[in-house]
Amino acid sequence: MLGPTADVLSLLYAAVALYTLWQLPGRWRALFDADYTADDRNLANRMGFLLLTPLGVLAHELAHYGAAYLFGAQRLSLSFRVYWGFVSYQQGRLGPLDDWLVAVAGPAASLLLGLLALVAALRARQARRDVLLGLAHATLLLVLVFYPLMSAIERAGDFVTIYGRAPNGLHWVAGAVHALGLAAYAYAVKFLGREARQEAHAEWDARFADRVVVLCPEALTRLASLEQEGRFRRLTPDERQELAQLGELRAWSAEHNRGVSSARAEADPPRANGAPSRPDAARGSIDAAPVVSDAAPVRPDVGSDR
Repeated sequence: MLGPTADVLSLLYAAVALYTLWQLPGRWRALFDADYTADDRNLANRMGFLLLTPLGVLAHELAHYGAAYLFGAQRLSLSFRVYWGFVSYQQGRLGPLDDWLVAVAGPAASLLLGLLALVAALRARQARRDVLLGLAHATLLLVLVFYPLMSAIERAGDFVTIYGRAPNGLHWVAGAVHALGLAAYAYAVKFLGREARQEAHAEWDARFADRVVVLCPEALTRLASLEQEGRFRRLTPDERQELAQLGELRAWSAEHNRGVSSARAEADPPRANGAPSRPDAARGSIDAAPVVSDAAPVRPDVGSDR
């Protein structure tokens, strides 16, 4: 049992969960409408992390309980404390292998639940996807990273048994599964990031179809400043995020403009003397509009045809 540390964390999580529940009635309809904002995404993530995680905790403890029951443990009891819990029992007929399998059952259930939530998130859209991602991130980070660390620090919990009391070298098997779980999670995070960028690019392309995009001077100046400062000092997390967003926007605009130029060249091939077959469209510009990415504070400007 992890005791006081877990109880304190549970109280903090519960306070934020109550605030999330208080927000839901007034924002439920907006959460699932066509205008999906950064605030909507934040609420959806909190729903997955704070409101669904207790179900994952219960599944974890029920897996322990079921395994102990199947192996013949005596005086079984389950304590569920919303964001953590534990199963206690007398070993009875349980041998070292049985006891090890009981310890493994909980993390195995959490790992399976987290991966299933991650796969389901790949098929979902907008709010539902972010709710499932909130659950997946919370479950997988806990079982793959934080819970093992807490077990090592406090010398209590499932991973003390899994790695410290494993019979017949089974800790190597557990370590291999643990490493594969971390690799799968890292790959999924990378894949989701790439998919999110592709969706954002497609949305930006549709929004600025057939128009050459020019980033506003403020964005270009800020990007150059962050790139220069990054050579001489360590950027803060917010600065690194801003740099990544601006760099992504610059890369997209270059790719978008090449596509626009190619489409125009195919639609309006030059005459033999090099002149276009029809006059250029009227020049003009569109007022700066917010970038589709909710997190980016950048405003692209659409320049004249050229």
